[in-house]
Amino acid sequence: MLNLLCQAEDLAEVLQTLSSDLELKMITNRGVKVWPNGFDETFCTDHWRCRYQKKDTSVVQKKEVVEILANALDKNIDAIKTENLYDFDGKRGYSLGQGQ
Repeated sequence: MLNLLCQAEDLAEVLQTLSSDLELKMITNRGVKVWPNGFDETFCTDHWRCRYQKKDTSVVQKKEVVEILANALDKNIDAIKTENLYDFDGKRGYSLGQGQ
């Protein structure tokens, strides 16, 4: 796996290259926002949550998620879980991350 030694900035640099249509919005570690504008003092483990969103207001297509996962694999980044974020009847059906 990619060894980034718990450096959120280094991880974000790589993750931002995985999609041209989706934008990396944030990275959390143990529920704490570590990118962007995280604190160097935050203790990180090797379990990151990375949230991508569409750059415009269009709906994310499933093939775009698969593209990110395939590109991550090409860069030796392992994804252990994915979670799609849905709106229901115009209301957000997911929690915002810290600082969103």
